[in-house]
Amino acid sequence: MPDAPLLGPSTPFVVFGDDWGRNVSTMQHIFRHVAERHPVLWINGIGHRVPKWSDARRAVAKAVAMVRRPPAQVNERLDFGRPPQWILQPRVLPWHHWRLVHRYNTRALVRLIRATLAEAGVTEPPFLVTGSPPSVGVVGRLGERGSVYFCMDDFLHLPTTSPEMLAPLERRLLDRVDAVVATARDLTVSKRPASGVVFHLPQGVNYEHFATPQPMPGEMAAFPRPIVGFAGGLFDRCDVDLLLALSAQHAGGSIVLVGPVYIDTAPLRRPNIHILGARPYAALPGYVQAFDVGIIPYILNEETIAVDPLKLLEYLAAGIPVVCSDLPEAKKYEDVVTIAPTTAAFLRGTCDALDAPANLRQRRQDTARANGWSRRAARLLEVCAHVALARDRR
Repeated sequence: MPDAPLLGPSTPFVVFGDDWGRNVSTMQHIFRHVAERHPVLWINGIGHRVPKWSDARRAVAKAVAMVRRPPAQVNERLDFGRPPQWILQPRVLPWHHWRLVHRYNTRALVRLIRATLAEAGVTEPPFLVTGSPPSVGVVGRLGERGSVYFCMDDFLHLPTTSPEMLAPLERRLLDRVDAVVATARDLTVSKRPASGVVFHLPQGVNYEHFATPQPMPGEMAAFPRPIVGFAGGLFDRCDVDLLLALSAQHAGGSIVLVGPVYIDTAPLRRPNIHILGARPYAALPGYVQAFDVGIIPYILNEETIAVDPLKLLEYLAAGIPVVCSDLPEAKKYEDVVTIAPTTAAFLRGTCDALDAPANLRQRRQDTARANGWSRRAARLLEVCAHVALARDRR
């Protein structure tokens, strides 16, 4: 990519992401660093699936937030970066595949964004970054310097989305944006935009957060060693048979699963399998550092070949050995990660990892340190400057 002058510090970013603070996602990590250099207007999630009865409680909570929480300055504190200057809870309806609803949502979003920037005295055209296909109607209506689709997953294969609703919206988005930024190389092919401009931006890590020693969580203190741990959501992508095989292999130890649960866990009810559920991001390093081995036990399928697992670098930052299924995106770290293409290889790799030399810890942490979120944010700003420059020249 040819050098491009960076966007001026007064250039605002308008970002369609997930609900700020609900989970600390890739885009939230990156825009905590972008917000140190630019004004950032963050729009909370506008919905990626058609609502079900099971969504009623969250829908009510979001409705209350829309009524009670106006656009405002945010003073949230974490141990890195800063939050966006504005976090908006948009008043939209989740049935984006209905034409009239989509039109209503688009008008509401454009009015809200313009009003918020105007009230803040922001006059410079924004740069638009969206990780949400339903935002497609907004592209081109803000007088933006450029637009990027930030693609972290293939929505059409995620169990928490409605592919039949998102597929046509994503196709339209790919036709409209100036470029795509994707966390996996597979996505740079499958989500190639009409412009043909696409960039690979791998996952990063909040290095200090996971490298700074933390005490072992009290609930893990009595777990027998070794502790083979997984810190991530229990989705259909997780290989339950592999987890059971690990349980049998380490019958005297513990298999610890930390993260939100989206599957039936009945098959995993074994004396040495401990399903702890989700834990706060601030507390997560203590759990990861307590693992003797960190695992990523994914089935290889259309979804996971496009996954760059966030937890891999978090394990490395904590300095622990890592064993991972044969994911394409994990192979760039194979000098410090054991890649296991079969169950037998995974079991063998886990045993070998327990006996790994202590001096490998520094190599793991050096790898993580070189892939921090501040570098990823700087790279994204370079990409956006390139996109804006290319548009200016047209």
